[in-house]
Amino acid sequence: MTPSARRLSRASAWLAATLLFALLWPSTGHATAYAALSFEERLELAVDVFVGRVRSVDGERRGDDPWTLVSLEVEAWLLRDEVPTEVGPFEVTLAFLGGQAAGVAPRQVAGLPTFTVGERVLVATYGDESVAASPLVGVSQGFWRDDDDVWRDDAGEALALDAAGRPHLSGAGDPLALWLPALAERLRELRGEP
Repeated sequence: MTPSARRLSRASAWLAATLLFALLWPSTGHATAYAALSFEERLELAVDVFVGRVRSVDGERRGDDPWTLVSLEVEAWLLRDEVPTEVGPFEVTLAFLGGQAAGVAPRQVAGLPTFTVGERVLVATYGDESVAASPLVGVSQGFWRDDDDVWRDDAGEALALDAAGRPHLSGAGDPLALWLPALAERLRELRGEP
């Protein structure tokens, strides 16, 4: 065998071994996956539902991960600890995995909403005890922001009333004064309250 043929043979063997190693080596990936929920499912899964205004957005280190803390001034409670109510804390802080915090690398988590200080939002959460990457129902599906009194989720669907006066999602949307009382009523119905 000539020196060229030996080099080619060794290179081929090395390439084959490298490819085999790459194919067999466990690979890792990072993704956010969640099931699409209907509007009714979002309401059924919610522990807390309220309208609020974003007061602050801050980063905090928890272990080796950055978390984003969003403090909201509550304007109206609809559901607190799975009980329909109009009473609850004046301020709520929600924690989301990702963002920036001192001493850890920044992390972006796909699918989580962004928050802007001063904006008004409607949130449906899994409650205070949520330890998931997002406390929002369905990762971000329990979140709508005020866009000139049309409340839209990040997919662009707006809160509205159907022909029977029940809350649902649509492309057009209705003002808060119309859907908020209907949403409170629907939450009471789903919890078996009169």
